[in-house]
Formats: sequence, C-alpha cells, structure tokens
Amino acid sequence: MTDRDPPLPRPLITICACTYRRPKGLTALLRSCRALRTRPDFDLRFVVLDNDDTPSAREVVARETRDFPWPCRYLHAPEPGIPVVRNRALEAAGETGFIVFVDDDETVTPDWLLALWDTQRATGATFVQGPVRMLVHDARDEWWLSTLFFRQRRFADRAKRQESWTNNVIVDLDFVARTGCRFEERLRYDGGTDTLFFQDIVRHGGRGAYAAEAWVCELQPKSRLTWRWAVNRQFRYGATRAMTVRLREPPGRAAAYCLLRGAGMAVVGTGLLASAALRGRVGIADGVALWSRAAGIVSGMAGLRKLEYAR
Repeated sequence: MTDRDPPLPRPLITICACTYRRPKGLTALLRSCRALRTRPDFDLRFVVLDNDDTPSAREVVARETRDFPWPCRYLHAPEPGIPVVRNRALEAAGETGFIVFVDDDETVTPDWLLALWDTQRATGATFVQGPVRMLVHDARDEWWLSTLFFRQRRFADRAKRQESWTNNVIVDLDFVARTGCRFEERLRYDGGTDTLFFQDIVRHGGRGAYAAEAWVCELQPKSRLTWRWAVNRQFRYGATRAMTVRLREPPGRAAAYCLLRGAGMAVVGTGLLASAALRGRVGIADGVALWSRAAGIVSGMAGLRKLEYAR
C-alpha cells in the first residue's frame, strides 16, 4: 500500500444484546464490555434490544452507557418472540460488516472480541462461535456444572462448526443479506431458532468455525440448579431439535432422524445411569439428561411443542 492508495475500510462490528427483564444481568454485561480490548481500526458499536412490553431496560442502558467507550443504541422491540427480536437485531446491524450476539445473562472477558475476530480473519468463516464458562454462586453447587445438564462440548481452536447459538458468536452480515437467512419466526416461543439459523447459513454455503479463547461467562442462578428445571430444559432441547429437523427435512427423513437420535440417546443414557455406582450423582444426572433429551426428540417428532418462552 502506498501513500496514494485509499485507506482500507474499517471493520464495522455491531455487538447486539437482546434483553427481557434482566436488569442485573444487562448491567453486568455492559460493565464487562467496558474492559474490552479492541483494535484501532475497529468501527465498533453496541445495540441493546428490549423485548419487554414496556421499555424497562431503557434506564439501565442510559445509566450504564454514560461515558461508554463506544456508541450504544437502545431499541424497544416489544413484539413477543426471541426470533422476532433477533431479526430486529439483524435489521439494526445493517447489511455490511459483522454482528456479534451475546446474551443478557453473560459477561465478556477482555480478549473475547479479539479472539472471535482473529479466528474469523484466519478462517474466513461466515460465523465464529466461542465457548461459555459456567459459574455458580455457591461452591456446593459446582457439581451441577460437570453434568450434561450444563456442561458444553468444546472444540479445537478454529475447528469447523455446522451450527451455533446466539450467546457468543460473530456473523458475516454481507453473507446474511445476500442469502436472506433469518431467524424462523414460526418457532417464536419454542427456542432453537438460533441453531436453525446457523444450519441455514451452512445450507446456503456458509462455513462456521470455533474460537477456543473467545470466552464469555454465565452465572447460573440458584433457580436453575434443580432437577425440575434441568430436566425440563433438556426435554425442550430435544423437542426443539426435532422441530427444526421437521421444518427443513422431508417427513420420512425427519422421522428417521428423530427415532434414531432419540434411541441412541436413550441407550447411552442408560449406560450413564449404570455408571452412577462409580460416578455418583453426576452419573445419574448425565443419564437423566440424555433420557430427557431423547424423550423431547420423540415428542417433538410427534408434534408436541414445548413453548418455554410463551408469555
């Protein structure tokens, strides 16, 4: 590049947090973002989308973004449904650059954004997913985090990914605009629309990658550390997995997938239950988690919907 060459465009990056009645979580997220390390050439901005009926998060955003290092826009998006507000986030971010999704019950680590960006630059991936470090208030509850109820699979740095979630991911907006990928609003109360969105990106020729050092942290409230909550969540995971397959695959193929996947999970879950003699309650939890997910897949195949996010 010579002195006469035009300057390279600055990467436009929009960090989006969709929120619903979590003032403490949103406060913690925005405060953690103040410590983000970035690059001088980043054109960085934030958008907070409030999905509450009333603009309940407006005051939190106004308070926490005074003297914020980057521009932060508040949008009231009251139409119910997670995929609806996520699509509003895509619209707010525009059709060029990158959008980064992070949840309103998470905090980010200082090098989080740089790790996502470096992996995207190195791989050319359409989306890059990062890991989540689960935390608890009480050390006596830490055993939950080693179970399949909460333990998330990790991958090698820059490993290929076929799907992701919107709790920690950067996405190429140019690709999204070109292909018309959107979050599936027919599943507005079910969950699982983020998984389907990234599967659709791959179906359209996009590629995913994993940034092993792009950490966010999620503190699990005491209300989630119960058998009832954990089993219901795993059942819902299974049911929404089945629904996403039914929406995109022929009926016969979808049914075969659900039956085989459900049966496989049940078999493995039985083995994990048997391991409880050696692994104690962690073995029991792992077995119950897989059985719950298997039941959800079979139920979802039959058309049962778990409307976890209905108001």
